[in-house]
Amino acid sequence: MKQKKPIIIDGIQCYCPDVDHQHTDYPEVGLENLYLAETQHFWFISRCEYIISTFKQYIKKNSRIIEIGAGTGNVSRKLMEEGYKPAVGELHLSGLRYAQSYGIKECYQFDLYDPPFSDSFDAIGLFDVLEHLSDSDKALKNIHSMLHKNGLLFITVPAHMWLWNREDRIAGHKIRYTKKTLSHTVEQAGFEIIECRYFFVSILPLLWVRSLLQPDNISKSVGETKSNEIHINPIVNKILLALCRFENKINHLLPNFSGGSLLMIVKKI
Repeated sequence: MKQKKPIIIDGIQCYCPDVDHQHTDYPEVGLENLYLAETQHFWFISRCEYIISTFKQYIKKNSRIIEIGAGTGNVSRKLMEEGYKPAVGELHLSGLRYAQSYGIKECYQFDLYDPPFSDSFDAIGLFDVLEHLSDSDKALKNIHSMLHKNGLLFITVPAHMWLWNREDRIAGHKIRYTKKTLSHTVEQAGFEIIECRYFFVSILPLLWVRSLLQPDNISKSVGETKSNEIHINPIVNKILLALCRFENKINHLLPNFSGGSLLMIVKKI
């Protein structure tokens, strides 16, 4: 671990509390809505289940793990239920307080551009974070330094710029990736690609229609959009959850050329 002394706030080790409300790459708005949606909305539920099932194929239960940009810590909560003991890292204290409520013991507030760790972890999760960063190269190089040799990094990102829509801008996204663009980015940071697969293949037509109906050319307040985007008809939600769960089971059999999101596993070399 790098020599940095944290400030303890509500049991959370804080390395840059003054940056919490200032950082433009990580918008704090919407964390409360996110906390509510993660247990109800099909997208969050099926995404989390796909991440966990993939994670279990590669990582032992006693591994040293941290989820960075953890938001409310929902993925780490599910990892705990599977017997893992993850730490969580997040810029915003409000997100880490949610993580604490899940029973996550190790909560660190820090800026990924200046992390307090070095050569500390067997595995790192970076789930829908990279697309928010103005300097993804620096962030990935820092993550590289945080991993043990041969440590694994699990990444999820939104896929394909032709799916770009108003919600991407409101969410603070800078980019949507393809296998090619993400592969280039991680290789430049010194990683070796282990696995790369698209998912949310089954709802790709719906995502494409959304990009047509909600192009990024309509002004709308952040708060209003954040509130709207997590609401969905309960029946439609159940149908889409069943569809995505079925896809998760057969994803390895599907053609791997497109999807709404991308999961990549890379190794530090």
